[in-house]
Amino acid sequence: MPVLGSCGICWSMEDIRDQAHLSADAVKGLNFIKNSGFFEFRKYYRSGLRSHIFEVVLTEDVKRETRGEIRDGARMFPKARPQKMFRIFRSRFESKDDIFREIRKYKLLLNFLGKEFIARSEEFIVDYRGTGVSRIVLCGLQEYVEGQILDPWRLSGKTPLEDLYRDGEKNRPGDPAKRARKHVAEFTGRVRQLIRHTGYIPDLAGIGNLILTPMGRLKLVDINNIVEIRFDPVIRLDDRGYPSCDSSVEALFLLESRLLGREIQSRDPLFRHFLTPERQKKVRLLEREFYKAL
Repeated sequence: MPVLGSCGICWSMEDIRDQAHLSADAVKGLNFIKNSGFFEFRKYYRSGLRSHIFEVVLTEDVKRETRGEIRDGARMFPKARPQKMFRIFRSRFESKDDIFREIRKYKLLLNFLGKEFIARSEEFIVDYRGTGVSRIVLCGLQEYVEGQILDPWRLSGKTPLEDLYRDGEKNRPGDPAKRARKHVAEFTGRVRQLIRHTGYIPDLAGIGNLILTPMGRLKLVDINNIVEIRFDPVIRLDDRGYPSCDSSVEALFLLESRLLGREIQSRDPLFRHFLTPERQKKVRLLEREFYKAL
């Protein structure tokens, strides 16, 4: 993995946390990155609002991807598989205590969901000097999860999991859709435990936050945005202005109802409070305002 150090200082006028886009070359020039030559950074297509995200790939794998290699008499171009996902958080922290509070969010998810259901991460503090002033920045090396996005709002048909795994299913041992249903059931059960014991819910609503692996496992890859649940009329927005609590409750409902076939809204106090037509109408307006402001 990349070795973090204090060499290769890269001065820029704009703080990297404020930049809309950050190139892979710019990352290699940051003062806290030691460029060993063994690894390359590649911009990840899903760089989010809360962090810059890069794939960390082996340099040799990138060469094979571009030059190809001979296999059974034919030249193949194997895609370089990321070793880790490198994240640079955009949030500003006044002290290390603020950062430790942020990291505790991840620990909370790890304790309740377990390493089976979240993308594990090693998070660390760096001394960023790209603006000429020393600042503390939070970064992370996160597990790469291969698979397809599970979007709760795009589950259609009578057998959505079977439909997701239909293409190429012959190459997978067993029944991945059956395994996926089992893991969705366990995942939602653990999310409910988190809600019941802490009063928090993870961000289940962001596009690409939930990934289904080829073998039928479900993983949450947005591991830092968790929001408090309050049973009152106020629709609360997260630090980016998105109604993530209400949308995550709706995502949980869609997973349980469409994938697990549960009839639960009328008797569940969580859904009865958050999924009324009047409240959902207000949430939709807030979502539209959020996307218009991007």
